[in-house]
Amino acid sequence: MEFEFNYGQKTLSHGIKKNEAIYASVAGVALQLSPEELVFMNKDTGENHVMTHQVLQALSFCQQFKPLDQHILTISQNMPQLANQVQAIQQVTTFLIKNKLLIEDKDWKTNLTKDSQQIKISASGIVIRTCDRPKQLNRLLQSLVKYQEKFKTNFPVQVYDDSSIEKMENEIESICNDYKVDLSINYYGTSWQDQFIKMLKTEFTDHHANIDWLLAKKDNVFSAGRVWNFALLNNAGKKFLFFDDDFIFEPRIVKNKSKHLDLNDKPDLSVGFSLSLTEIRGTSHMYEEDVLSQMLNSCGQTIGNWLSTVDIELNTIEGLNLVDLQRISSDSVIKSTGNGTWGSPRSNSNYWLYSLEGEQKQEFWKSRDVYLDNIEASNLMHYSENYEILSLTKFAPSAIDNSTMTPFVSPTQRVEDHFFNAVSLFCYPNQVSLHYPFMMGHIQANSRDRSSTNHIARQPNFNQFIADYALTMLNSTDAIDPKLRLKTLAKYVMGLADSSDNNIRNRLKEYLSQIRADMVLTMQQQLTHSPEAPVYWQADVREIIEANGKAVLQNDAPILGGWAENMSDDECVELVRKELIEVADAMKLWPDIWEFCQTNK
Repeated sequence: MEFEFNYGQKTLSHGIKKNEAIYASVAGVALQLSPEELVFMNKDTGENHVMTHQVLQALSFCQQFKPLDQHILTISQNMPQLANQVQAIQQVTTFLIKNKLLIEDKDWKTNLTKDSQQIKISASGIVIRTCDRPKQLNRLLQSLVKYQEKFKTNFPVQVYDDSSIEKMENEIESICNDYKVDLSINYYGTSWQDQFIKMLKTEFTDHHANIDWLLAKKDNVFSAGRVWNFALLNNAGKKFLFFDDDFIFEPRIVKNKSKHLDLNDKPDLSVGFSLSLTEIRGTSHMYEEDVLSQMLNSCGQTIGNWLSTVDIELNTIEGLNLVDLQRISSDSVIKSTGNGTWGSPRSNSNYWLYSLEGEQKQEFWKSRDVYLDNIEASNLMHYSENYEILSLTKFAPSAIDNSTMTPFVSPTQRVEDHFFNAVSLFCYPNQVSLHYPFMMGHIQANSRDRSSTNHIARQPNFNQFIADYALTMLNSTDAIDPKLRLKTLAKYVMGLADSSDNNIRNRLKEYLSQIRADMVLTMQQQLTHSPEAPVYWQADVREIIEANGKAVLQNDAPILGGWAENMSDDECVELVRKELIEVADAMKLWPDIWEFCQTNK
């Protein structure tokens, strides 16, 4: 239904008709010339335009893609001096369109899909991280053999082992050897890793401690990031697929194959709940395409190149801000790909489940028994309905373009994937991650108690702190060289480490307070918008609000996740300063190590 607003003899339509043109204003800088006039510079083209303050104000109300009638309506409602003066506003919008200060969606989409020269990048196959889980690795390799037989592929396989005990390592190496008949597979265990570290230390004699921090084994610490770093260095200059050992190469979809691409840069995924893996397989169906080859082929290509080779339609960009969209272009490189999962989710908590909307929320809480199962998120489908162009993926990528320097991964603690994704975006601010609308099997060895954190305030760890810090500094430098950008980020991190104890303490407290306040606000909004929710859901939401609200109000030491619970303010400052220096030193060294590995294969 359309709603009409009448101004004199002119009728304005509120709503968008099929194939109707929509427009949005460009970003720019305004410099005053006189009390009445100013010069507006288009930041994209560098062209200057003289206009009145009134025209600039009208331009500011047109930032989102909408039909002209809606822009005219908005301007009329928000600028009293132009109220009901439709003809005058039309003259303004005509001026803005003529001078390309209002851009039509058709023109923007045409520029996005421009083809460019094909980029040829060597690929090194599939990288697999494994750690103390021979059964899971065996299951994954079995599924890969079936996958390759089905699609007639032959991906080389690299297995990087982070096992903590020799017995497990020997068993994993034996499994890899058993698959040499069916797969082109190489195993990279402790012996190979030690030799690799020795090689680097021979070349970089003044950086032994930094190399150990990046790559050496650590006792009693989650260190999946360090073997990821081995893979990045051993495959410097190439692209590769990337999976953990608890995946299964069985791609599935819930609905029919999508031929649409979303550009709204929202990484939230759709969710389907199930009570068992059998039920998941019954409510989804196999995706009968070679998705591994598709992801590997797209990785490293520009958006323009990829769009020119696939039958994909861009979804509407109505309501999106042109300034936000202009960070991508036809030349933006697909530096990584992602996909959904069926089975176990990749998140360690279940907070995100309480932000579901619509039918998914109803499915989440539909009965108490089902709800108690769903809050552990043991069996679900987590997927995007369309292809998506994202600036930042939420989980570890499924394909990585390592043809140009890719930053290292934090070698210890969880959330290493967010660290990698955020620092990658800092190095390549115009990069994109292409998310595919299918699910790959992901079945964790042990069920996780995700709901137990509901009564505890959110406690992000150091990896998330650094990742989020990098994102706040994204526009702090104009450099385009990723190596220079990483070394610039190193200076920022070192600068934070070099600041006063009081500044570091307050930075940590501000960060924790922001994370927790955002959680309180989100959950308060959920309660307000869900008065019909079951009492058990409301009780858990209130528990989350209470825990995070209490933490915001208390003046406790700013303890990050994974730190000792009884630390003092001074101990928190001392520890975070130490970790900041370690990260900054690694950021300064990494481009040189990566380049050495690329040229000395």
